[in-house]
Amino acid sequence: MSTASEILSTISKVKKNGVSLTKDDILSILKATKEVSKNKKMIDSLIVFQSTFIQKKSLKSLTKRENQVLKLIGIGKTSKTISHDLNLSLSTIETHRKNIRKKLGLVGKGKLVRFAILCNLHNCYK
Repeated sequence: MSTASEILSTISKVKKNGVSLTKDDILSILKATKEVSKNKKMIDSLIVFQSTFIQKKSLKSLTKRENQVLKLIGIGKTSKTISHDLNLSLSTIETHRKNIRKKLGLVGKGKLVRFAILCNLHNCYK
């Protein structure tokens, strides 16, 4: 498991145990983890990502279907699985992913996945 996966998994477990984490709490966890981690650059990118976390108002630019796709990405589903679940073509899902990245200003598929995971942790959907 990667450092990012471990961090996100731990945060998710804490949340499932009924503990509510604020944005500042998550930033504190990331900063503390950076101090003992070998992968400081990756944690720096998570800190920057969390610090500039896109708020709900930015998500309003997404269509209902794009929000649905984003949520499914955030729970770990692949484009192929999403296309099957929503009874849409794989190219349609890839187009939704591209449009979501463009609307939210996310460069690269990895940032979309990280954003979707963080978005799920913060329950930021409509």
